Amino acid sequence: MRQLIIGGSGFLGTELVRQAAAAGWETAATYLSRPGGMPEASWYPLDVRVPGKVDAVLAAVAPHAVVDVTSGGSDWAVTADGAFRVVAAAARHGCRLVHLSSDAVFSGAHSPYDETCLDGVLFTDDIRCPVHVEDLAAAVLELAVSDEAGMFHVAGEDALSRHELGVLIARRDGLDASRLVSGRRSGSSVPGPLDVRLDCRATRQRLRTRLRGAREFLRGR
Repeated sequence: MRQLIIGGSGFLGTELVRQAAAAGWETAATYLSRPGGMPEASWYPLDVRVPGKVDAVLAAVAPHAVVDVTSGGSDWAVTADGAFRVVAAAARHGCRLVHLSSDAVFSGAHSPYDETCLDGVLFTDDIRCPVHVEDLAAAVLELAVSDEAGMFHVAGEDALSRHELGVLIARRDGLDASRLVSGRRSGSSVPGPLDVRLDCRATRQRLRTRLRGAREFLRGR
């Protein structure tokens, strides 16, 4: 049995490598910055944010099973886009996949949760103005080298609910948006404000950086 552990240099990944090797399995593992300290595994550099890299590692290892324990925290490019790349690559290479998620996908409104419960709800009444990370970074650096002072609102043009944002992402990635579970945050046990759209007109007049709306930057690839 040849195993590939994606995220093998992390806390859980290190233990997986140890146990897989102890069981006599041929073990390969990936790392982002430096290999783990387990010589029992063959180590491969991998950044799941880069298209094509997962396929390249799977082609080199040819594993029977892939265990994905990559942890990206709140980094969407790792936890969402990266996870999708792992799933798609495992399917293309005919590998069994074990993907670990988190209890944080549940809202806490209907505890306890069993294995039949759907992962999370995209609220239709939770409104935000998503901004692209490239635009946000450019605006922040522009402010850093300017003489501008005061309060600035840096957000995208489009005010969208969490569900509307999810639909745009699904359509961009060619997924079935009808499978997204929707619900209302008002009346639920999830704390926090509902409508927090930002009026950025004053900031836009003072910046050269264009702050695109989600409908623009999530347009189909």
